[in-house]
Amino acid sequence: MEIVFDFSFSSVLDILSISTAFVLGLLFTSSKTKNRRANIFLGVFLWSLSLEVLGSFLESVQGISFTVPNTTLFTIPFLLLYVRKSLNLSINFYYLLLFIPGMIINFYPIGHFIEYLFNIPILVYVLMMLKTHRSLLGDYFSALENKTLEWIKTIIFIFLFFHLLWIVEDIVGFQNENIGGYFAITSTILTFFMIYWIGYNGFSQPEIFSSLQFQMTAPEETALTIEEYQEDNQRFSEMSATIVERELFKDPNLDLRSLSDQLGMKEKEVSRLIKSNTQKNFYHYINQFRIEDFKKLLASPKASQLSLLGLAMEAGFSSKSTFYSVFKNTEGITPKQYQNQLKSPNNG
Repeated sequence: MEIVFDFSFSSVLDILSISTAFVLGLLFTSSKTKNRRANIFLGVFLWSLSLEVLGSFLESVQGISFTVPNTTLFTIPFLLLYVRKSLNLSINFYYLLLFIPGMIINFYPIGHFIEYLFNIPILVYVLMMLKTHRSLLGDYFSALENKTLEWIKTIIFIFLFFHLLWIVEDIVGFQNENIGGYFAITSTILTFFMIYWIGYNGFSQPEIFSSLQFQMTAPEETALTIEEYQEDNQRFSEMSATIVERELFKDPNLDLRSLSDQLGMKEKEVSRLIKSNTQKNFYHYINQFRIEDFKKLLASPKASQLSLLGLAMEAGFSSKSTFYSVFKNTEGITPKQYQNQLKSPNNG
């Protein structure tokens, strides 16, 4: 039988999406970076997405009898594994069980509704995981890691929107095939742009994919001699004194780069001094100054003029949730409990 290709606008976009997703997947899986394990899952996720689009494309080609594996129940689980590795979280054995339904439908085809019932809860679970992880972090991590969280959230919301669109497409298409066609072309266009958006971020923000992030402990440092240790300790003390003297921590938008610029030091050197002397990262280190300043403000006349949140903002915190989380983790009690202790007659 003669093979007949339909070179419509939709088919051309499908071909571009398939080829681009495959090449991007190859780039991510072969990348030699500190975040390589997460990138492998991202690459396989893109390959799975590529096969999804390829399967849909082959349905429009006359004369082709072979089919590709159905990966509709593989794509989102691979995305879940990518997210967990990106957050530096463990992948337990039961996560691998999520691939069993995908294997089953390749032998016993089922309707689209199973895909929605399977994928949407996983996507919601990932969002809840991100929210929990973000609340645990507070402001402990860098702008790069916050950027990574936003990047992942965007992908999840895109796929949630896709599934909502596909549900509407199935419902409307069942009633009116012509209207259903408009939803199909919309899905094709959005898939094309999403794949290119992932590629664009891969090249324009390579630090998201190359850096190993969300580490709760500082990496091991090379052993220093006594003289080097003393010199490091002195430089760190001078740096901390400057931060306090100039009240640099009161800037709610302070990050490693802006602090380094104001101190006239290199970012790597500032980061190294913080880690080697405190075993904490940049934001945790800066928040210690903010907590101490908040406690001083609470004992000053300003305490009668401003609320607890107002005092926290005065000390440099940017949000209520971050302030309460950091204070509780540092002091072991809430800001209100600390205030009540100050007012207690036993402290008077």
